Amino acid sequence: MRADIPDSIAQAFHEARYLVFAPAGTITLRIGQHSLALQSLMAARARDSLAILTAYNPGARQAGIAANHRAQRALLKDASALGLPCFYGRNLAEDENGPAEPTVAILGALYPESCGLARRYGQLAFVFAGSSAVPELIWL
Repeated sequence: MRADIPDSIAQAFHEARYLVFAPAGTITLRIGQHSLALQSLMAARARDSLAILTAYNPGARQAGIAANHRAQRALLKDASALGLPCFYGRNLAEDENGPAEPTVAILGALYPESCGLARRYGQLAFVFAGSSAVPELIWL
């Protein structure tokens, strides 16, 4: 983790629930915890990774509704251009008092392209899971 990230933000990111609205139902992911549902989704689609990204609230600072919507639409367009299966999702604060941010979950996304998208949209971190189906926070 970056030294300039406040502990409260790091803790909120780590404790959040990361939802993926997959065809067979909602998958709830937690950082550092294996997900059988994610492993099954990756196997069914012959993919071995998943990136969860948002364009909302760059730098973990509240942005306006219109700016967030514009940025998220642009992210969705960029994600679709990869030609990989994409699913809608949502990041939810553990205590449900924080923002609920819409996400895009990109199945089969490569690590470098995921980092690039997260940086393009000003994010501090994103969620990435490899073939182990254990989501981890990737700090930028």
